[in-house]
Amino acid sequence: MDDARHHRVLERNLTSLIQKRQNIHQKLRDNEEKIDQLQVQMTTIQKMAAMGTMSCIAAHEFNNLLVPIINYSELALKHPEDTKLVCKTLEKVIQHGNRAAAIIASMLNTGRDNDKDLESVNLTDLIEDCFLTLARDMKKDNITISMKVDPDLSVTAVKGQLHQVILNLLINARQAMLERGGKLTIEACRHSDAKVEIKITDTGCGIPSENLNKIFEPFFTTKKNSTHPDKQGTGLGLLACSNIIENHGGTLGVTSEPGCGSTFTITLPQ
Repeated sequence: MDDARHHRVLERNLTSLIQKRQNIHQKLRDNEEKIDQLQVQMTTIQKMAAMGTMSCIAAHEFNNLLVPIINYSELALKHPEDTKLVCKTLEKVIQHGNRAAAIIASMLNTGRDNDKDLESVNLTDLIEDCFLTLARDMKKDNITISMKVDPDLSVTAVKGQLHQVILNLLINARQAMLERGGKLTIEACRHSDAKVEIKITDTGCGIPSENLNKIFEPFFTTKKNSTHPDKQGTGLGLLACSNIIENHGGTLGVTSEPGCGSTFTITLPQ
């Protein structure tokens, strides 16, 4: 009788342990799903923050486009008899209008989340589109640009996500050089181990050594007190960029020296 009672107790304990284990596994699955959802939300928030920054930059640039459109239009209205002059002014109006339309189209495409499939992405085209989305001609900020990218170099990636990463790094590089100007260098090359390396280097303020290991942490930013909206940070950009690159099987690293600038290196499997 004692043996039977002891066996029943063991069975109940075993059943209880199995149930607890199943509950733990279910909680782990639920937590993993929540983490995945939070990562998607974080990436979306970062994208919207980047859109806000681009909107501030684009507002200034659109003013620069609208002023000549208005001036050329007024000039044409004042001299309707001068057919040659009217044609030239209308060409300028169309040129500036197309530029504005291209900027808006690129910004709207950046805001959409309709591409999640891997595809072959030409890096030169992607980088040029990032500059178009940024809207601002960096020469106006006393920043020169040097591109060293093979026109035929491509990677397999989710195009919209890689666009988001490079755009964010370009925004950060511009912000680091706004006070004094500088040089932005973009390099990309293929390595023998079937990997593609993309380097974005600025000659800006650099990152202090005590912050270098923190920049990929959530909500860490040194751009909190700026009175200029396009210079503020959320502390989510680099974390989202790192997650995107890791999901592509690559890495995102940084080297920096205060006062001398920073280099962000993206490594992706080809």
